[in-house]
Amino acid sequence: MLGIHRVGGDQGSGKMLNATDPPRHDELRRLVNRCFVPRAVATLEEYLRAVAAESLETALAQERVDLAAVVAPLPAAGISALLGVPRADWDLLLGLTSTAFGSFDSEYQVTGDVRANAAQAHGMLLLYFRELVDDRRHATDDGIVTLLARAEAAGELSEEESMLFLDLLMLGGNETTRHGAVGGVLALVESPRQWERLRALPEVTPAAVNEVLRWTSPSRHVLRRARRDVELHGRTIRAGEDVVVWHTSMNRDERAFPEPDRFDLGRTPNVHAAFGSGAHYCLGAALATLELRVFLGELARRVARVELLAPPKRLASSVINGIKHLDVRLHAA
Repeated sequence: MLGIHRVGGDQGSGKMLNATDPPRHDELRRLVNRCFVPRAVATLEEYLRAVAAESLETALAQERVDLAAVVAPLPAAGISALLGVPRADWDLLLGLTSTAFGSFDSEYQVTGDVRANAAQAHGMLLLYFRELVDDRRHATDDGIVTLLARAEAAGELSEEESMLFLDLLMLGGNETTRHGAVGGVLALVESPRQWERLRALPEVTPAAVNEVLRWTSPSRHVLRRARRDVELHGRTIRAGEDVVVWHTSMNRDERAFPEPDRFDLGRTPNVHAAFGSGAHYCLGAALATLELRVFLGELARRVARVELLAPPKRLASSVINGIKHLDVRLHAA
């Protein structure tokens, strides 16, 4: 989200999926929804598996690697495949999304002002996508960028809306899955029995994905506005009041998860809130789930042990719950 301006209000409202209510939200989502359904993203599995395998094999040949860098090619490959972004631009876009979401972190600051850091990164992303849409204006495929270019030409989207749409997809596609995967590996290292369970029983991988998502909660929170008065746990939320919904808290709620601070690949039921809920349920949930399943599967198959070489360096962000660097040595299976 671009944030709420004191004078101009919420500049993303009515234009971006995550800041727009139905019916406009549903109209925006329908433009690209078919590209994100499980059947569509399943066609990427072999490609993503090859990307993960190559990255892990390269890492296994080194004495010391940053696991965040090992994971990074996988989500970049997934969202780039859907958007038609060439491999040569992955590092550029990864850097911009890291700055946009990690603008509070000194490592990603390119100016002396936090808001300016994020604005500059978003601006460069929007300019990049402007060129991408222009290149697809006369294309005949049914890819996401082409669909948005057609919608823009037909007057269904403004230029600003199509750029913001792609900005949101790239940010969500690159950042949350990467941080979830790195945090998941750290949890497995700190829970040796769960790591051995994953290696011995590949069939638990789908359940492992859900527990990793619950445990790491890559998206820390969302801001919502109450549309009517509601009573919640003895408190009254008034219509029009802003409410921050903390995924990190929901996913450790002892009323929903017995022993919530225990990392357990066999946890069932595991109805976590990592992807949100309702109309705003994450558009890319199927893609993120596939990427995590592929990565954990390849990791368990190729790696016998992950040795921590230094404490994790966490991202300074109120938006993303993530680890920006995790130095490890991977021992081959």
